Amino acid sequence: MKYLKEIIHSPKRFEQWHLSPRILDVYPFHLAKARHGGYGLHDVDFYVERISSRGFSAVVITLSGNGRFIMEDGTSFQVGPGDVFVSSSSGQGHREETEGPEPWEQFWVLFSEGSAIIPDTIDDYDVFQIDIKRETSFVRELVRNIIDEEMYEGSTSFKAIELSAELLLLIIQRAIRPAGNTESRRHHSQLAALWSEVAKDLKAPWPVEELARMMNCSRSQFTRICNDIYHKSPGQKVREMKMENAKILLSGSSVPVHEVAETVGFSSLSLFSSSFAAYTGMGPREFRKMKMDQESGLKQIGSDK
Repeated sequence: MKYLKEIIHSPKRFEQWHLSPRILDVYPFHLAKARHGGYGLHDVDFYVERISSRGFSAVVITLSGNGRFIMEDGTSFQVGPGDVFVSSSSGQGHREETEGPEPWEQFWVLFSEGSAIIPDTIDDYDVFQIDIKRETSFVRELVRNIIDEEMYEGSTSFKAIELSAELLLLIIQRAIRPAGNTESRRHHSQLAALWSEVAKDLKAPWPVEELARMMNCSRSQFTRICNDIYHKSPGQKVREMKMENAKILLSGSSVPVHEVAETVGFSSLSLFSSSFAAYTGMGPREFRKMKMDQESGLKQIGSDK
């Protein structure tokens, strides 16, 4: 089966919507050489495998949940909300899969070779980021608008689809062609490897000095790079990773809340609870109950079929 450019495995709990040929023919997508794309909410058994030198570039934006990319050379890293994975048309093969019990919500687009959207500086793969709170929600709404407009088929539907497509491409282009200094842009692949190491031991405090040493740069330079790429400090980025991991533990296990707190590096349960509430808008126990209720509802739907 090596002649296949993509192998996709779809689990039972799987929602996916593809950009139709009519949508891909609207001017912004046509001009950008978009050949395929869509929205997906992928459960834990989902994976995609792509061969090297495919003749098309892949852009995957994580909207919620977590995914993992395993590259042909053995490099493995996790992506979360706001991360934008880009693999060039001449890049190595890779596998992408859902990480953790929560479904991986993503929007992806495949661009034919020579697309002006993909910069020449990406000759293999890279990971960028968009604003988690603002732009991930905006991408989701733009995709839903395209879906609704195509189904509605009103007199102005394709104009609305064209405008949504233009905005989606603009978000992608701004993410992978950041306006920050060129020094920061050279560090995307190093950052992906760094955060993969952090994810292996979230119990550790990970002081900025240690992270900067691993990046082989000064504390001030590393802070500047994080602010340029992620629009947040190194400490905020690490805290985000800890909270996302806590969400996974609270969703998919019965581990006591105090043990979850310890696993992600909080010695004080009250500090963890307040930090988690500030990040998610609800306390850890309330979050766990919400996830249990959702899971119970899904099981009930399955039993009714």
